[in-house]
Amino acid sequence: MSTIAKALQLLDLFSDSQPQMGLSDAQRLTGRDKATVHRHLSALEEAGFLEQDASTRAYRLGPALTRLAGMRARTVPEVEMVRTVVDTLSRTAGELVHVSRLQGFDLVDVYHAEQHDHPVRVSFDAYGLPPLFATSSGKAYLAYSPGGVLDLALADPRTWLPGAEAPDKGALLTELKSIARRGYARNRDALRLGVSSVAIPVFDAAARATATCSIAYPTSRGGNAAETRLARLLMSHGCDITEAMGGAVPPDVQSIWTPSRERAAS
Repeated sequence: MSTIAKALQLLDLFSDSQPQMGLSDAQRLTGRDKATVHRHLSALEEAGFLEQDASTRAYRLGPALTRLAGMRARTVPEVEMVRTVVDTLSRTAGELVHVSRLQGFDLVDVYHAEQHDHPVRVSFDAYGLPPLFATSSGKAYLAYSPGGVLDLALADPRTWLPGAEAPDKGALLTELKSIARRGYARNRDALRLGVSSVAIPVFDAAARATATCSIAYPTSRGGNAAETRLARLLMSHGCDITEAMGGAVPPDVQSIWTPSRERAAS
C-alpha cells in the first residue's frame, strides 16, 4: 500500500461514535508506529482533510472533505440515477432498501430509502462501515467476484465480525456458491439480533460486481416467506438498479433473476 493510501486510510477511522481522536488512538487502531501516524495526520491536516482542536489536540474531519463531498454530489449524478428505482423498491417492499458501493473492502452508502409506515423499523447508519463478512451485501459482492478477492478479504481483519476469528474459508466458499446459484445473499440476525436482509450484486459497464443493493427488515416481520418475497422483488429490480448505475448484468445472472414464465414469454 502506498504512503498516500495509508494516510488517507486514517480518514476511515472517524465515525459518529468516534468523531475525534488523538495521535495515540490513531496509532492503536492502525497498529503503525507513532512517528509514521503523526506524519500522516499532519499531512492530512495540512491538506485540510483533518483539523486539530487547539485545546485537546484531538483530530477531527476537516473542511476539505465537505467541499469535495459537495462537489461530488453536484457533478456525479449517481444518487439521482438510482433514487427513483430504490424509492419504488422500498415502497413496494415496505422496508429499508440501500445501495452500497465497495471502496476497498468497505461498504459505503450510495443511497438508501425507507418509503413505508411500519412502526418497527431497521435503524441504518449511512456512515457506518459494517464488516464485509457479516452482511448479506458483502456476501453478495463476494459471490460474484473473482476467486482471488475472497483471499484478499479474508486477510483483512476489518472484514470480520468484531471480536471474532477469521471466517472459515471452506464454509464461506460453500455459501458463496449457493448464493451464486440462488441469485441473492441472505443474513438473519448475523450483524444485529432481530435484523434480517437479502442482497444482490450491482454490476458495472464491464459486468463486474462493484456495488450491492439490499433490503433489510425486522426478523420478526416474517421467516422464510418474507425472505422469499423480498428476494424475488429485489431480483426483479436487479437489472433496473444496475442499468441506473450505468452497468450491465451478465446474461447468466439475468437468467437467474428472470422468472421462468417471463423467459418463456420472451
